[in-house]
Amino acid sequence: MNPRFTTALLFLAVFTGCSTDKKADAAQPATVKNGGVAPRPIVIALPKEEYRQVNVANGVKLTGTVDFDGVIPDDSVIQLPADQIGCGPSITDHRVDHTGTRIGGAVVWITDIRTGKSLPMERRFEITNEDCALNPRVQAVIAPGTLNVASEDVAMHRDRIINVGTGELEGVAPFNDNGEIVPFDRVLDTTEQLEITCELHPWAKAWILVFDHPYFATSEKNGSFSIDGIPPGTYHVKAWHPFLGVAEQTVTVTAGQPATLALKLGPVQAPATTAPSPGT
Repeated sequence: MNPRFTTALLFLAVFTGCSTDKKADAAQPATVKNGGVAPRPIVIALPKEEYRQVNVANGVKLTGTVDFDGVIPDDSVIQLPADQIGCGPSITDHRVDHTGTRIGGAVVWITDIRTGKSLPMERRFEITNEDCALNPRVQAVIAPGTLNVASEDVAMHRDRIINVGTGELEGVAPFNDNGEIVPFDRVLDTTEQLEITCELHPWAKAWILVFDHPYFATSEKNGSFSIDGIPPGTYHVKAWHPFLGVAEQTVTVTAGQPATLALKLGPVQAPATTAPSPGT
């Protein structure tokens, strides 16, 4: 039997026994009762108003770089016990992609934009168990969307999807072979910060920031990023990397003029006691 079909049948058996109003064509989210964690501070704020799509006639492209001037974590080699079948004797935990002090894999977004260009049509995103790690480690996506969790390993995995802000367990994806895919169609449904961890390989972690607008990017290995189609105005821009912290800066974009920004990551500050910002 096709392993992808087998996985779908497994999830149907687990979740349809608990509820009769769930879709039968995708894995269904688990509830916090099935194993959530304590809520934690998040780097993305919930919007106070809906994002509105309009025609942007004089959109500006914002380009820039993401830097870090502290000690960048080295790769670490994890020696595995003999019973970790499919992972090999060791794996390399590569935490930070970088070129010198320029940082890749950082999410950059405009926090306070509520009107702008149309949302992209593509709403299917993927995270993959590969060499007993999760890839990509950090990504930014649009809500609502479908998250496909896949495996390219001849190894067992059990990936847990946690909503960081609420602590709720939003889904579990088990694997026992390569080529399997588990789709979740009710996970990427709102602005949120998600953390994915493999129960069987605790070093395998990944993060997803979910936005309701298209003004975000993920920095390349050389630290560069670009966000286009921005309406003229003054905005607050934020960057985040799970191991290196945040950077925040204000930028003014003017029609017909290039806009650039240099962001430098630092430790995440304690959450403010005032009301959250109006955007994401």
